[in-house]
Amino acid sequence: MRVVIIGAGMGGLTLAQALRGAGIDAVVHERDQAVESTGGYRLHLDERACQVLRRHLAPGHYQALLASSAGPTAFSRFAVADHRMRLLFQEPRDARSETLMIGRIPLRRLLAHGLGQALRLGSEYTGYRANPGGTLTVSFAGGRTEEADLLVGADGVGSRVAAALAGRPTSAPVGVSGIAARTPLTSDMRPLVPALLAPGPALAFGPGGTGLFLSLHDPGSRSMVDPAACAEVAPIIEEPALIWGLLAPDRTFPGRPRELGGAELIRLTDRLLGGWSTPVRTLVRAADPATAAFFGFHAVPADTDLTPWPAGTVTALGDAVHAMPPTGGMAAATAIRDADVLARELIQVRDGTSTIPLAVHRFQTRMAGYAPAAVRLSVRPLSWVNRLATPLGTQAARLALPALASATRLGRTLAGARDA
Repeated sequence: MRVVIIGAGMGGLTLAQALRGAGIDAVVHERDQAVESTGGYRLHLDERACQVLRRHLAPGHYQALLASSAGPTAFSRFAVADHRMRLLFQEPRDARSETLMIGRIPLRRLLAHGLGQALRLGSEYTGYRANPGGTLTVSFAGGRTEEADLLVGADGVGSRVAAALAGRPTSAPVGVSGIAARTPLTSDMRPLVPALLAPGPALAFGPGGTGLFLSLHDPGSRSMVDPAACAEVAPIIEEPALIWGLLAPDRTFPGRPRELGGAELIRLTDRLLGGWSTPVRTLVRAADPATAAFFGFHAVPADTDLTPWPAGTVTALGDAVHAMPPTGGMAAATAIRDADVLARELIQVRDGTSTIPLAVHRFQTRMAGYAPAAVRLSVRPLSWVNRLATPLGTQAARLALPALASATRLGRTLAGARDA
């Protein structure tokens, strides 16, 4: 059995590691010229995703991943704040569960480790042809082809594989876009970081439908494993930074923001944050322009059939079938889960107890049982952004956000008095 995977994202690379670890021939084709050529900033891997990677990576390989990540202490709660960084409410996290906060580039590089010639960079997928007997001929730019028994689209939002199967795009813009960047945590910048970020990330909302995601990223000081203990696979430690991401309705952005350079995007963000906390705006202005980028958010339509095609020798996973915005922090973890489910089904094919179409059918059925919940959770904050963007919502926010922050502080004070 030969599996051809299109896309070296987290789902595609995890699938390749799982299959090759099980002795199944798998190859990944990626149009990027280098593993480091990726957008994004930091990913949250929940306990289930960590279990998947622990199971499919060699111990030394997984240890390097731990050493490259910030552990559960970096995400002991999720906070929601107003534009003055006053806490509105918080969601505690179970500190006993294994969760990791890791940069997208380090995770991609580590998941690619050891794949060697099975990872074909600079290889752009163009289509496939079904052959008599059930095999496939997969085509790539430049006229190259490859034979496969199973084709898996792990090529993200705008997936060519999934769109061909569904006969249409599998996701659509949600009407909210973002600008994100990294601000180096220099000695001048650290004192400006809001104290509410110490236990974990926060999502702040202000009048006008503008939101801001903020997260401290310092894996070197919060890693679960001493990097010096990694002898088999070298860890990848990123420099400390504040990661921020602006959220706003598409109509808020003037002109063509995709065409703006990094410095222009930072200036635009600063303008859109007029009236926000002064230290936060200073942190935004100090961002590294080379890291600033504009993102248009996509999601699969609510309550849609994720895989509206018959199970056969072609399927897809991750954002290719259940695109979701980053506001839930669940896209990478869900794609990793997809890879594990599909790999387990294909191992049964290897063992002669299943067939490829049956394995694909079971995978797609199981994915439909958990992925929609992750999508719904991820798009929920965007509905808040859209509601606050209306004139009525803006006026309500001006009145309600400060009052809610005051009530939250009063509640904590009273609770502290009762506990004393």
